[in-house]
Amino acid sequence: MKIRVLGVVGVCALALCVAAGAAPKKARVVAGKCASPAEMSAQYTTAIQQELMDAALTCGETARVNYNAFQTRFGTELRVSDQLMLKMFTRVMGAKIGDKAYNLFKTELAAKAELRRTHDHEEFCQGATLLAGAALGPSALKLGEFVDDVPPALLAGGVSSCAIPATGPVIVPRPNPLRLAAAPSPTTAAHP
Repeated sequence: MKIRVLGVVGVCALALCVAAGAAPKKARVVAGKCASPAEMSAQYTTAIQQELMDAALTCGETARVNYNAFQTRFGTELRVSDQLMLKMFTRVMGAKIGDKAYNLFKTELAAKAELRRTHDHEEFCQGATLLAGAALGPSALKLGEFVDDVPPALLAGGVSSCAIPATGPVIVPRPNPLRLAAAPSPTTAAHP
């Protein structure tokens, strides 16, 4: 009987040691599931590209010309960005699931653009024209610079940057009224 109890205790101790040793590895893996700034930019690039593509298919000749000019001007950068995004999805989710998630991400972005277009066709097309005009403006702008300055409003799915916003609401702790009521007052604490 004692041998059996010692065996169970030994197995439990071994499990605790393994779990304690595995904790730092798990934390590193979780940190690896975040998108770098370049990978976030690649996701934004895809969102903008999908928006312009939907506009090209539904908003008329000007939108088609703008989309073709966008693809021509930024073709090399778009391919590099797309490859980076695929690598990110496979790094975060594994090869098989990552490839599916990458394709689903692009499909969902196109579907969301389509929903915005069907909700308000005229506004969507005007927005796409402004977006293309800004990207194709007279200055020799690099795609990454443009995307960083004009991130899309909606980024459906994708991989989070895991960044904590530098600014945000300031959280100020408030005293717990029950603890304050139970705590001795400074005058009674000084005179026992």
